Amino acid sequence: MVKKRAQEVFIPGALPESTYVTRKMKIGFTYEERLKQALSMNGYLTSISGPSKIGKTVLCEKVIGLEHLVEVSGSDFKDEKNLWFQLGIKAGMPSEGEFTTDGNTGNAVSETYVLTKDNVMEYYKQHDFVLLLDDFHYADKKMQIYMAQQFKDAIRKGFKVIVASLPHRSDDAIRTNPDLQGRISIIDIDAWSKEELREIPIKGFGELGIRISEENIDRLVEESICSPQLMQLICLNICILEGSDEKIVNFVKDETIEKAFRFSTLNLDYEKIAYTIKQGKNPRGKGRKSYQTKNLGALDLYGLILEAIAIDPPIVSVDFDGLMNRISLLVSGEEKPTAKSLKDYLQNLQEVLAEKGRSYEVIEWKDNVLYILESLFLFYLRWGRI
Repeated sequence: MVKKRAQEVFIPGALPESTYVTRKMKIGFTYEERLKQALSMNGYLTSISGPSKIGKTVLCEKVIGLEHLVEVSGSDFKDEKNLWFQLGIKAGMPSEGEFTTDGNTGNAVSETYVLTKDNVMEYYKQHDFVLLLDDFHYADKKMQIYMAQQFKDAIRKGFKVIVASLPHRSDDAIRTNPDLQGRISIIDIDAWSKEELREIPIKGFGELGIRISEENIDRLVEESICSPQLMQLICLNICILEGSDEKIVNFVKDETIEKAFRFSTLNLDYEKIAYTIKQGKNPRGKGRKSYQTKNLGALDLYGLILEAIAIDPPIVSVDFDGLMNRISLLVSGEEKPTAKSLKDYLQNLQEVLAEKGRSYEVIEWKDNVLYILESLFLFYLRWGRI
């Protein structure tokens, strides 16, 4: 029997086989069963909601198959004119061309072929394609409304659509569209539990014949921040550092774990984003108040927000009081930031990141809760900075 390589077992960026975990909903059915049910209902649009890097795309790839899934992002669409054109191109249709047919008189007739809504929908049906519109929230509101209108008509004609978004963005133009009420299959994916995340290293290291301590599995689960993709990445890098493809590795050494955390940040390019958060909004000549911390020197409130996100334990969201408590743990002096100043800084920070564009949308302040949208960004803050 040929021994598998680590990269065949732990797959951070695509559909894994050995380490795929089938998860159950609270009512007992698996997410795979629920998605199959949703796709079998003609005239329905499927709306999937779940945190970033939780496995929404992998779930669709597992159930539908890569050969039948057409993946696009909400950010791909800038105006109404290119919606169906882009969907056709993504599915592999030619953008335009000419074809010749015989007319009734026997003469050759040339016709121009262009992408239209009707021929794109027909192409999808002929090839049994399902459209996965990921990151729907990245399309602007006007575009969201237009897409909702277009898909309302398309699903009635057999066009299969899955729209994926973040949980706190589920008030988008799809779920709130009155014309789509009663025509949406809603699948809300819960964050991974610790028990579910543990299955990835247990399955993967077991297949590779490598033992790892329960304590170190617990560390992997904690630092994976509810993300199976991050867990896959860390486990792969443990194997690389241990050299498991070149030699027999019986047991993962304790010192390899923390090395793997840092090693896993080498491809995470968040330095500019972290710097932008720390700089915050231009004070326009006004000085900012600084607070003395226990071991980070003097920081203003933007710096405190960044460090409060990064400290133990790792979190994917925190309410206002929880964030105040984290900041209080950092500040060593008696004077603490006020609630009003913190709210003002959070609002300013939200504006700064929004102006920078999609790649900077790693955190979001909304409804008195600070959301960490990108688990990889949080992981970088914890392990990627010098």
